[in-house]
Amino acid sequence: MKTTPIIALAALAIIATGCRAKQQVITTDYPTTDTITVTPTANPLETRLNSFAASQMGWTTLQTGGNVKVGGSKSFSSSMQMRMIRGKAIYISLRPLIGIEVGKIVITNDSVLVVDKYHKRYLAEPISLITNGVPVTVNEMQDIFLGRAFILGKGTVNTSTRHLVLLAVDGTNYRLSPKTQPQAFNYGFTIDPSNHVIAVDVTPTSGTKIPYTARYSDVKFTLAGAIAHHADVAATVGNSKFTLALDLKDITWNTQVNIDDSKPTGYQRMNGHQITSILGE
Repeated sequence: MKTTPIIALAALAIIATGCRAKQQVITTDYPTTDTITVTPTANPLETRLNSFAASQMGWTTLQTGGNVKVGGSKSFSSSMQMRMIRGKAIYISLRPLIGIEVGKIVITNDSVLVVDKYHKRYLAEPISLITNGVPVTVNEMQDIFLGRAFILGKGTVNTSTRHLVLLAVDGTNYRLSPKTQPQAFNYGFTIDPSNHVIAVDVTPTSGTKIPYTARYSDVKFTLAGAIAHHADVAATVGNSKFTLALDLKDITWNTQVNIDDSKPTGYQRMNGHQITSILGE
């Protein structure tokens, strides 16, 4: 029983300014006291960026069902339930048989807890275990799961942070990237003509490191804006490569959500160095 491959998705995290144009006043060559006011045509990229930023709306909690499938040294698939408290915690429950929880993952801003009920063991480590020290927050991890654009350390791209990103034409799509990139890697988002995020990629600046990618589809408009209901992820944990397919179903927003992040009693504790052995079982 493997309970930790979903960490591959969280590991992905190691993964046109909105200025207002001034009106111009143009006078004619004819003797008249009238003036003609001309408003310059809006920059199409600026208009699209403003529209995209406004579409990434706020939310407080999420509950959803779905399925997860992992490929790697071994394949694994399971139904699941997911809960999120915005900016505080992510809870993933694996339920491969008739709704019985056999494992769970709880991610907070400072820790990750993995509980394997089948083998009665658990792992509790600092969040850096899955972020490689990158200052990614739970806010941003939640955006990765849901197919939303974000700025590391600043949160979701929205109307208050749109001035921190650039939008450029990328073939038939658009490329959204932060104006300031980290030294260790570059990251950005591909947005389709419908203003849906369809990909995020993280490319280390060192050629010896492996890039992380996620591809999103089945994007649906919800109370929180456009949310991807399917994600395909390629990531590396330790020296092991993993692929992950995540499907969300029947999302419920802004209701009462409880997340238990307590460590189990009577279970064997694993350490962070054993994570790849857990993943390979």
